[in-house]
Amino acid sequence: MCGIAGYLNFKNSHPSDHIQALIGRMNAAIAHRGPDDRGQWADPENRCHLGHTRLSILDLSSAGHQPMLTPDQRYVISFNGEIYNFRDLRTRMEKDGVVFRTGTDTEVLLTGFAMVGTKLFDLLDGMFAVAIYDRKTRTLTLARDRAGEKPLYYAATDRLFAFASELRPLLEIPDLSLSLSEEALAQYFTLRYVPEPNAILDPVRKLEPGMILQVSADGRQSFRRYFGFDIDQDNEAPEGDSDRYVDVVEKALTVSLHNRLNSDVPLGMFLSSGVDSALACALLTRKLGQKVKTFTVGFEGDPNSEHEAARDIAARLGTEHHEHIFTAADFDRICDRIGGLLDEPNGDRSCVPTYLLSEFTRQHVTVAISGDGGDELFGGYGRYPALAPALDGATGMKPSVMVQAYFEKGLPVMPADAVRNAFPQGYAAVVSVCEKYAPFFMHPGRPALHALRQLDFHTYLPGAVLAKVDRMSMRHGLETRTPFLFASLLAVAAKASLGLCTDGRVQKVALRRLLSQYLPEQHVQAPKKGFGMPPSVFFNNQPRIEAELKAAYRRLADTRFFSARPGALDRLFAGATANINAIWATVVLARWVDSVERPL
Repeated sequence: MCGIAGYLNFKNSHPSDHIQALIGRMNAAIAHRGPDDRGQWADPENRCHLGHTRLSILDLSSAGHQPMLTPDQRYVISFNGEIYNFRDLRTRMEKDGVVFRTGTDTEVLLTGFAMVGTKLFDLLDGMFAVAIYDRKTRTLTLARDRAGEKPLYYAATDRLFAFASELRPLLEIPDLSLSLSEEALAQYFTLRYVPEPNAILDPVRKLEPGMILQVSADGRQSFRRYFGFDIDQDNEAPEGDSDRYVDVVEKALTVSLHNRLNSDVPLGMFLSSGVDSALACALLTRKLGQKVKTFTVGFEGDPNSEHEAARDIAARLGTEHHEHIFTAADFDRICDRIGGLLDEPNGDRSCVPTYLLSEFTRQHVTVAISGDGGDELFGGYGRYPALAPALDGATGMKPSVMVQAYFEKGLPVMPADAVRNAFPQGYAAVVSVCEKYAPFFMHPGRPALHALRQLDFHTYLPGAVLAKVDRMSMRHGLETRTPFLFASLLAVAAKASLGLCTDGRVQKVALRRLLSQYLPEQHVQAPKKGFGMPPSVFFNNQPRIEAELKAAYRRLADTRFFSARPGALDRLFAGATANINAIWATVVLARWVDSVERPL
């Protein structure tokens, strides 16, 4: 895992040494993503400059140094992520006469791009954000993995194009005039995150998952989607052949786990009481015969803490189990720093426990396997059973209104009226998101649950879940790998029928049936708990909430954005105490604004 950064100098606006110093500052802003090495590359024509920070996972030698060039010096790459099938791709290329200089997946990725161009991305099993510059055509290619495990921000003017793994490196560019985006703020207080392609600051954007962006010699941008999670009811697994479907899931997930064991540094996995991580752990130990290190955190005084159930699962599967119990003081320590830990505001309340889990895990291993993605793929969220039938029965409702109803009732943050009144110009961006994903609900006779699975895969998963895991784990130089997001498993999940997702009593039926082969019913039928902050911390402390909201009001009132919009902050705060999510989203935004050293 690494960090990447780059700059295209369209009009030779600055000398090379000036931009190289800038790249150095951009690298420093993401040093936590790659503590083992830093590299920079300058185009002799002073057009393209690339930066890289490295967390060494494969081929720990200096041969893996980036940016890396092809032998003919035509292509240069800066790459963040892991390509799990790189050895298979390497073997295929070697049969075509290619001679490799290193044992890295970076060189395979670079060589493959030189051979087949953007067609390569369809062949990859991995998580990645990658930049490849073609010195001959003066074209920059950016690409992001299918689900959005690895982030990629960019910004452009008529004089420059810049990109980075996180938002903060772009704050280092003095030629970029940055301001809080009204559209993004409206989306953030509706969803608790800013969905791609928007970012909290204008003119910054995020490359969408499954997308390729090419910037031509004259600065034109062209986009191509190479992947989307599509569910075709006509192609789903037959209800009467569910045993075979469960076997196919097991095979695909086992292959994915096997591929994600590639590492030259210590590897372990996050383990909760949930179905997804328990199943991944069971397949690692029972099918692949691995001696696994598992990591769980518990929360003092929280009746919903999962550590005891996780401990029992670990004992039954024979793992080397590590457990740590955190206190309210630990939560307070991270809550006070949350603004500076996030490159972009994320109101997901599990950011803090994910940070603590990553901090504890990194003391023992450098790579951790995660169970994220199973809920989106197989219909596991607790909000689905109530909302999906209601949407199924709403025959006269417009599809875009269905999307909005799901956001407001399934994932409530601020009340819509408060957001609309605070950001009257920006609220159109919320409507735009609803219209963008409305086609998921335009399949007559198809269960709404399938539309919700697609919607969450394309919005909530990359916007809240994977962003949280990436930022919190990389703060500790911990690489996380997500076996449920294997391309072949995505194709299998797309064929799951309604009955394989829910039987009316429980969710993720197919995964639970598979898990029943390895663990007893008490774990197979355990309800989903989630991984948010326990209610004993922060949210049941009314004086603390009032103090935080007062501080948040002051911090936001001091911004140029709200100073220029009299009354907007009061209208926003009319909804700030609507629920726990609204409180936390407000606190996070204010603490993030306070951590940014440029006026907003």
